[in-house]
Amino acid sequence: MSERLGSLLVPCCILLVSIYASLYVGMLPPLWFDILPLLPLILASVAILLAWHFNKGRVLLLVLLLLIPKLYGSSDQQASLTAYLVVSCFCISLLGFIPERGFFNRFAVNRILFIVMLIGWCYAIERSWVSFSFLDHHFFNIGVTWSTVLLWCVLLFSAGAMGVAWWFSGDTFRASGLVSIVSLLVMSHFVSSDTQFDALLSAQFLLWVWFLLMESHRMAYLDDLTKLPGRRALNEQLVGLSKQYAIAMVDVDHFKRFNDTYGHDMGDRVLKNVASKLKLFAYPGRAFRYGGEEFTVVFRSKHLAEAEASLETIRESIEEAFVEVFDPKKKQEVDVNVTVSVGVAFATTGEPTDSVLKRADDALYLSKKKGRNRLTRAAQPKNI
Repeated sequence: MSERLGSLLVPCCILLVSIYASLYVGMLPPLWFDILPLLPLILASVAILLAWHFNKGRVLLLVLLLLIPKLYGSSDQQASLTAYLVVSCFCISLLGFIPERGFFNRFAVNRILFIVMLIGWCYAIERSWVSFSFLDHHFFNIGVTWSTVLLWCVLLFSAGAMGVAWWFSGDTFRASGLVSIVSLLVMSHFVSSDTQFDALLSAQFLLWVWFLLMESHRMAYLDDLTKLPGRRALNEQLVGLSKQYAIAMVDVDHFKRFNDTYGHDMGDRVLKNVASKLKLFAYPGRAFRYGGEEFTVVFRSKHLAEAEASLETIRESIEEAFVEVFDPKKKQEVDVNVTVSVGVAFATTGEPTDSVLKRADDALYLSKKKGRNRLTRAAQPKNI
């Protein structure tokens, strides 16, 4: 729950601050007032460059969608920008459901062509090249036309679909996309001047610059398979530890044999399952993927008394959890379970972190020697 809401926190803050700032945009100094119309284009260029650098094709498309009202102008707000608003919101919602395929490739080109087709369709309707006269009739005589009802249905469906997808996934892209849809609705219905529009639009490009920077951090520090912090994050954690802490090493038993029997893709399933148990039961410690089938759990000074109990809970939960894998010999899905061996070392005053990590690793291999599927506490060092 906290991670899900956390993914929406910064996007919502950016939106709320931008709405508040747009109300006082007229108080800006003359120089800033002259720069403001260019700010959306500058931030959009930064977002596009970052999207190219990190190979994020969906962000490229989304930035181009947000640019439509700015590049198009304001020749006919009611007739044209409403249609473009619907297309933008629908496409942003659609981007939340398609996988990332990179920047310059056939997938990105096909998606750009699809968006261009929708925009061209809107332009054709605006210029009366295509006409659906029946959509101008009143909707059950209540004062609005069928076209207005259909447009609002698409808008609400787009926002609702993105909101539901975010709620069940906690995905930051979907959270940011949802805020962008809300921002477009605010800009199209509550903005009274071009300067307010530029301020709100600039905030949206700033939001996607923030998203790309967070993605770069995620790619650097989060293990893509297990979704646990990786080796780099562990190294930074070790540098900032206090004098009293504990390090545990967790290793999946007979993992090579498992891979040889069921295949590496089934081995990945097991690693995901082990990581999920570590993430669920490691508290008050923090779990990391050390490499291969090895994981690390770090406990800080306040929670050392709970370390061994927490590690036993992890070991038991992994042993009791069954994973469905495909057995190539039986040619069918079977339920299997794995066990882990654990070694934990408690730091002594003045002991380097490398030494504590080495003792935890030695305790892990002692667990292996004793028959696996057990926790071993490392002996205190004789000399520091």
